[in-house]
Amino acid sequence: MNALDMFRPASSAAARAADLLAVVSDAASVDAVKSLIVDQAIANAHAQIGNIDDTIRLLQNLTRPPRQLLVDVSGSDMPLSDLARLAEVCAPSVAVVVIGDRNDVGLYRSLLEIGIQDYLVKPVTVELLLRALSARDPAAQARTGKVISFIGARGGVGVTTIAVSLARHLTDETLRHVVYVDLNLHGGAAGSTLGLPAGNGLTDLLQDTRSIDPQALDRAVVAAGERLFTLSSELPYETEFAVQPGALAELINTLKRRFHYVLLDLPARSGPSVEEALDASQVVCIVADPSVYATRECMRLLRFTEDRSGEQVISVLLNNPLEPVADRVQPLDFKRALGRAVVHELPYDPKPLARAENLGEPLDARRKPLGFAAAIERVASSLTGRESPAPAPWHARLFKVRRTG
Repeated sequence: MNALDMFRPASSAAARAADLLAVVSDAASVDAVKSLIVDQAIANAHAQIGNIDDTIRLLQNLTRPPRQLLVDVSGSDMPLSDLARLAEVCAPSVAVVVIGDRNDVGLYRSLLEIGIQDYLVKPVTVELLLRALSARDPAAQARTGKVISFIGARGGVGVTTIAVSLARHLTDETLRHVVYVDLNLHGGAAGSTLGLPAGNGLTDLLQDTRSIDPQALDRAVVAAGERLFTLSSELPYETEFAVQPGALAELINTLKRRFHYVLLDLPARSGPSVEEALDASQVVCIVADPSVYATRECMRLLRFTEDRSGEQVISVLLNNPLEPVADRVQPLDFKRALGRAVVHELPYDPKPLARAENLGEPLDARRKPLGFAAAIERVASSLTGRESPAPAPWHARLFKVRRTG
């Protein structure tokens, strides 16, 4: 980036493509960042004067998160609270260096505890900035997104409907960055439900996961909104595609460093790719309908998932895609058959679901408090709760510090 372009507005292409993004509150700090960029010949960088609110607005408008972020909390009475707001829009992969005007050892330790890479007290110099940005981030491995898999006990139980609805809820209501991966390589329903064109971005990435870089990922994903992206393929029916062992797991590891949530829409039957996806997941959602066959298959999937080596949280979603009739399996009998009480039931609610599937309209829980959208809201609250056994990302640990501090 040309050093003369340092004060471009937040909507500039420079900010959208930046690997290093700096938003600082005074001209002297901007000059130090500017000198660093010139001295180190950093090609993709953007810096501007601003505060934490400007940083949040800037991150909300980026199609690709920066690799490193310099953010200024000078003058903030509650820097931890301000960073909590930043965490709402900051991707897990971003290495965050905080600049401030308080020489406070307690604050410094709290920031390091929540996974901030470093804290610099003004005035900052080129040497201090270079040291902070070059340091190895001790929390980098923990700052990864949550992987949630969805698999159906049988076809037609509404796996994609539920998963797409949850993806929309997470992006619209929680402001998280989400990637939806449809593993039906010959054309799943997620793209159509979201009103997106068909493509082969997923198989392009799976062909050689060693060459995935931010640019390759940007080419492969399709944006369904400001924070919702999809990865899918629509191969011809006669085309066979063999996923190499380990390729899907490697791709998932790449995605969870970029997104807050990675939602995996799995085929209904097992195979190496399904097993890799389950092993990489922190949460597995098994979707069934109130039928004897689906109940039996749900029990088999439960045993199959529980016998794996991971420590996944397993959630059972009892969906009602068809109009209820007397001879279907009752929810209480379904729970008794499974031997567990943690079952989320989703109601029969055809009209909004028809609009969502065919017109691409998102669901609105406020229109019908006891409808499908409200049930999705409850499921989302459960799936994104603090009970996850996965290592907490820096923003999750931030909330813990605030509760105990």
